[in-house]
Amino acid sequence: MALEDQALSALAPSSKQKRASKPKVRTGCTTCKCTRTGRICDGYGTPKSTALFRALAPAPAIDDTREPHALEFFFVKTAPQLAGYFGGAFFQGSVLQLSLAEPAIRQAIAAIGILHESTATGKWASKGNSPPNVHIQLYNRSIRTIINKVVAGPNASPVIATTNVLFTCFEIFQGNVAAAATHITAGINLLQAWRAKHGGPITAWGRRYTSFESHFMETEIAPLLSLFNINAVECAGGSRSKFLLNPVDERGVLLLATRFETLAEARIGLIDMITDATCICDGLDDGRIHRPLTDIDAVVLSQSVQRNLERWQANVDELIRRQKHTWDRKEQQVADVISIIRLATKFGVRAYEAEAECEWDAHRAEYEDLIRSADAIISDRVRFPDDLSRTINLDFGMIFPLHAVAWKCRWPRLRRQGLDLLQRIPKREWLFEAGHYHAIFTRIMEIEEAECGLPLGVRPGDDWLPPEHVRIRDFLVAAQATPPGEIPTYAVTFFSKPHGPDGPLESFTEQMRLGSSQGVKAAVPTNMIGRRLERGSCPH
Repeated sequence: MALEDQALSALAPSSKQKRASKPKVRTGCTTCKCTRTGRICDGYGTPKSTALFRALAPAPAIDDTREPHALEFFFVKTAPQLAGYFGGAFFQGSVLQLSLAEPAIRQAIAAIGILHESTATGKWASKGNSPPNVHIQLYNRSIRTIINKVVAGPNASPVIATTNVLFTCFEIFQGNVAAAATHITAGINLLQAWRAKHGGPITAWGRRYTSFESHFMETEIAPLLSLFNINAVECAGGSRSKFLLNPVDERGVLLLATRFETLAEARIGLIDMITDATCICDGLDDGRIHRPLTDIDAVVLSQSVQRNLERWQANVDELIRRQKHTWDRKEQQVADVISIIRLATKFGVRAYEAEAECEWDAHRAEYEDLIRSADAIISDRVRFPDDLSRTINLDFGMIFPLHAVAWKCRWPRLRRQGLDLLQRIPKREWLFEAGHYHAIFTRIMEIEEAECGLPLGVRPGDDWLPPEHVRIRDFLVAAQATPPGEIPTYAVTFFSKPHGPDGPLESFTEQMRLGSSQGVKAAVPTNMIGRRLERGSCPH
């Protein structure tokens, strides 16, 4: 398939969106004949610039009176929220500057601005009706515009890749799990096709790109697709792609820099390691239940990941020694974020190694480190100046590491601090609701403490720990049929071993009502930390 054909398939709206739009739009994506691209645009800026283009033509006049406010909302509120700690060059640089010259980009961000403001402020939910379709009209208008650009001539790859990322964000804001996953997969296919034509990574990420286009695609587009690949695809229950930003050797083994020069390099190296390990873990899973711990593949994998983490940590420690005295406040926060990602990776590996729940008790110092770093980030009034800034997060995941602190950590004070953090982080992370996990983990804590005879609402002493036989080892969630307009109901099944670690696994199910903070559908909450259930233990 030609690169442009890959691009057009990446831009096709979901069938749901085409039905919602009035009038219905025929994209013609699957049959369009396109010219091939290849020439580097003369207008690209230097790699060191946060903007993509050097000079921009005036934008066509906006003919929709609703667009100016939507664009302003995106520029002021949405872009900083999407940028977070790592995406500023794209969302606050390239996207905003591209929108001045590219109608497709402007229409896409206007659609996102309308959608973000409407869902974040609860306008649709309070009125009890369906959202207006102006955002769908802008979305489809953007698709038509970008298709025309591809058909009209070359040099469209960066703009097409940008619209793909924006369309993914649009579907996440809308709560459309399947469409978001489709865009992510198509975007990765698009970049892989682009790499096949222009060359893939040959040196450590962020170093020595052969063109300005390569620099943009690899340092701004690729990291976002990598994050989408790790986080959002899970919401749809799909399989992640082994999409790496650093080079691999002839055997497919990931090659990281032997010496990190920046925090960004360290972060991308860690994300690549997570992607690599996660794809292998997906191959070890048998449906919803992991293989037994005795499976040699799982043991070898966890040991390999641990060794890679140790090498990565040694390089990061050396980077900190060299550069920490030069860091400003934001760089220190970036270091805290990377520390959280590292701890989350260790917790994920530990789930494959722990044979008993009590083994999690030995990591109190790590829980304290995670709580300290997460609290510093969530308390930052620059990053989170108001409630609106806490509506959604597509930057880095906090729910996954808080699985360890709010659930697997049974130290009473630390556990409650983890639950408190789940109420303070952005309400929606990708397509998952933080409030859903707060409710489930709170219920697990109540069950464990009640089994020990503790009254509801009474906190045990700081050194109290529940015995192994009362601990909830796992949970599964299934959506239940819910009448329109009512809070969604989920069947949550809790697993424990009431007869001890060597006894049989038993379960019971409770109905929980878990609402959405955004007025749009959320993903079914899943256990993000690897399950260690035996084969056949899942209830039928």
